[in-house]
Amino acid sequence: MSDRNGKIFCTSIASLSHISKAMGLVFSKLGMGSYNALAATQIRLLAAFAAFTLLITVRRKWPEMARALRDRRAMGCISLGAVLGPFLGVTASLVALQHTAAGIVSSLSSLSPVLIIPFSMLFFKEKVLPKEVLGALISIAGVILLFL
Repeated sequence: MSDRNGKIFCTSIASLSHISKAMGLVFSKLGMGSYNALAATQIRLLAAFAAFTLLITVRRKWPEMARALRDRRAMGCISLGAVLGPFLGVTASLVALQHTAAGIVSSLSSLSPVLIIPFSMLFFKEKVLPKEVLGALISIAGVILLFL
């Protein structure tokens, strides 16, 4: 895949990701109502588990899954990520979604690119330029302004 095609592919996947996330938020708000946010998170995770199980089965990737499960370090990091992301993060966003507009929750959720910067610097020793930080802050401010 050429560099240009790779960039187009990644941009398309990123766009699909954001569209899916937005639709997930809207449908979660519609379906959850006043239902318990932790239970709603569990339902979302069970649905995702079923979808991934089907995908792994159809693509015949179970041997790769078995190899991945034997990597203790990777499994530790992934497990911590699962607790912080889908468990704490999604549950907190669903609680917020119950008590405010989807646009506000989405705006606050879009702070992730800014919050990732210090962790990228700490864990991956990435060099972050001031203009990159400024760009992230401006993009977040623009999203927030849309919902004020």
